[in-house]
Amino acid sequence: MTVPREHSQVFITNRGRHITALSQLPENQQPESETSPIDTDGESCFLDTPTPEAFDVVTQSTSQSTYVKACKMLSITPSTFCFRCLNEISLVIPHHGIGPNGAKAVAIALVNNSTVSSLDLSSNGLGSAGLFYVLEMLQSNKVISDINLAGNDLGSRGARLISDSLRKNRTITKLNISGNSFSERDATHMAKLISRNKALKELILSHNTFREQGGVILGKALESNSVLKTLDLSWNHLRLLGAVAICWSVAENTCLTSLDLSWNGFGMEGCHEMGKSLLRNRTLTHLDLSANRVSFDAFRQLLRGVVHNKVLKVLKVGVNPITTDGAFAILQSIAVSDSSLEEIDLKDVSVDMDFVDLLEQIQKRRHLVCVYGNTLRHDETKKGNVARVLDTDDPVTVLFEYMKQKNLRLIDLLHNLDRDHSYTITRDEFQQGLANIDLPLSGRSLDILMKKLDTNRDGYVDYEELSARHKEHMRKVTKLRLQADLGPNHYKGYDKLEQLREAVRLKISLNMTRQRTETS
Repeated sequence: MTVPREHSQVFITNRGRHITALSQLPENQQPESETSPIDTDGESCFLDTPTPEAFDVVTQSTSQSTYVKACKMLSITPSTFCFRCLNEISLVIPHHGIGPNGAKAVAIALVNNSTVSSLDLSSNGLGSAGLFYVLEMLQSNKVISDINLAGNDLGSRGARLISDSLRKNRTITKLNISGNSFSERDATHMAKLISRNKALKELILSHNTFREQGGVILGKALESNSVLKTLDLSWNHLRLLGAVAICWSVAENTCLTSLDLSWNGFGMEGCHEMGKSLLRNRTLTHLDLSANRVSFDAFRQLLRGVVHNKVLKVLKVGVNPITTDGAFAILQSIAVSDSSLEEIDLKDVSVDMDFVDLLEQIQKRRHLVCVYGNTLRHDETKKGNVARVLDTDDPVTVLFEYMKQKNLRLIDLLHNLDRDHSYTITRDEFQQGLANIDLPLSGRSLDILMKKLDTNRDGYVDYEELSARHKEHMRKVTKLRLQADLGPNHYKGYDKLEQLREAVRLKISLNMTRQRTETS
């Protein structure tokens, strides 16, 4: 990478020359005091309190003395913390606000440093200017193998600089460039890095904004990569074609062992293709699809590949509306297959006692760690069978989602539940009516339902109260949907809504199937 003319006088990376250049600074560039202020708490890079005793000139290493001289030249305050770490294996200075000039001083000090192998400059406001100095230093430094540049607002220019500088680098094995505002157009630069670099084993690209086309470009590069072991694409906007392309790359890739795709939007399309890809992949051991709008039907598509894969050991699918039936289905599949799964993460996914009992049985026979959400209680029965009750903090959503999926009007819902034709509904009528349509609520959920709907606290829910709560529910649904469209960090509320919707849909479907069976 060519050094711009305006930087060539200050930043010389040829071994040995930068020390001479710094020691021969013109008089007008020397600071007024012979001692530079240095920070003493190790937490903030730049403090104004002079501390000449902070370092001993006699014991300074070459890198340390170079760092101090560079700070003098740039008229910035050196950091005691950074000064000390120049003699250690790891130089970790995140959130210090060093900016481009601070990065330049650190970079100059590291050109010939043979001690530091891990460099963390995350969240320091480097920008593309500060990034330039770091990348230029890496042209000469052959010791640093792990570098963290996350949260530095590198943008498109930074993506191009990284690609141009590191695509032929043979030293860096771990690179974290998450949270740097990389967009669709920057995917091409990242793809060149992935396809051409022959040393990089771990790449973190989370918290950026790669979307459909970005996923397609990155997926194509992954197909031909034969070095990368760990890839983190979490907290992007990968969905539809972008998600599908990433899944296709899993089928072709022969080296990736860990893939984090959490907090994207894989949905049905992504899960369908990932299930097919897992049937072919023979290297992936860790897969994270948490918070990807994976419904029960989508999860079943994924499960086809999971249970037949002999390599996958860790599967994370938490914060998805896969329902209790989806959670139970994966345990059933594991119980009868020779899957290699050792850890299943079902965070925020509700399970029932059937799931807990089966998990205990499996754990007696093999090693399996499982994280899951709330355990729903089976506190009510129906004649002949145990009914899986819904124990939820939001029974109002269950009620109105049932009405929506059955294409009922509010007045129809009222008539269906109003057993004594009084145009009002009591708690007992709610309990009996919902049980009759195979949508039983737990006692706790019924109490919550009455409290939400019976606004005048007379023990009855009339049409006006039902209508007012329905309008409020529709506004809530609209708000959650709009928030979810803003980005992955707003998914959680909408995902919980999707879980309840899926639970209601399954109850209706099972009830219809049972009725057809009884009729035939």
